[in-house]
Amino acid sequence: MVNKIQSEMNKIEIPAELHQRSKQGVLKAKAEIRRNQTVRFNGFVRFVAGFLIAASIYGLYHLNFQNDNQETMPNGERDMTNQEEGVYIPPIQLPENTDGMEMDMIGLIVYNGKIYTQTDTMIEPSEAKALLGEKLGRTKGSIDEWSLQDEYAVEFASTIGEMDVYSVKGYDQNFRIMAYDERNGEVFAEFYECLNGMSVQDGEDLFGKLNMEGNVVSAQYRHFTDWDNGIDRFFPINDTDLLNVFISELNHTVPYSYETVEPSLGDYRNDEEYKRLNLILKDGSRVELVVIKDGYIRYGFSDVYFKMSDNVFSKMWDLMTKN
Repeated sequence: MVNKIQSEMNKIEIPAELHQRSKQGVLKAKAEIRRNQTVRFNGFVRFVAGFLIAASIYGLYHLNFQNDNQETMPNGERDMTNQEEGVYIPPIQLPENTDGMEMDMIGLIVYNGKIYTQTDTMIEPSEAKALLGEKLGRTKGSIDEWSLQDEYAVEFASTIGEMDVYSVKGYDQNFRIMAYDERNGEVFAEFYECLNGMSVQDGEDLFGKLNMEGNVVSAQYRHFTDWDNGIDRFFPINDTDLLNVFISELNHTVPYSYETVEPSLGDYRNDEEYKRLNLILKDGSRVELVVIKDGYIRYGFSDVYFKMSDNVFSKMWDLMTKN
């Protein structure tokens, strides 16, 4: 791993999705500080700060990768969709920052030759300890805006400071690990996932890793503007039968590359075309999916959109537009 992480970074337009997630973190941090003006939150603020270092590395998913599975589209763009191989998500190529220019970064951990990044599955601190598996090591707070290439090529290098890292019970550690720490009686926990360096042929290749089928105990959704402004206003999904069908159908969705789908969606970030669906699992984790009116579903910072059959999707979409 150490001698294989090498690449240069192109100029990238920061995706609005990541910008909005960063803004949510700011709002959450401010709210917590207002409620608790004590020294004990210094650790929490530092932890949130690791979450807020979020911009350019996300763009690494959208660089002009030179991969054999890519095909040239009529407009000259590169498409990672291949009818036989599915969509290939190349390994993250970490930047060689040689010009001293400040660069924002998403939270990440280097472990076992893989790059694990922040995810859209959350875990409540009170539930996290029960999911701790084997202790894998402790992160080094060695990466910041000015880090050079060699600093990325170190086991447990990270942008999150120093935290213990564990495998997660019930999940493949090649996919998910957990950063966990206890400070002054408080628990800090966050999942990190590796959704790169893999081929995706159908939804099961990604959604199957989340262990959702048969394990969802409740679900809720919220509108784009609420999510965009960090407002926790959710509406429940009460149709259990439809929810179970939807979750099962996720495994059969068809993957398309970000470059193929994103330009066709137009300005879809609004309440009429964009929802956030939260699925609460038996183990206490909460999976959040982006659901778009045209039938597309996206998870986390992966470079793939998934298209669901209209029959199932339209019923779920209708349910999410009643409030």
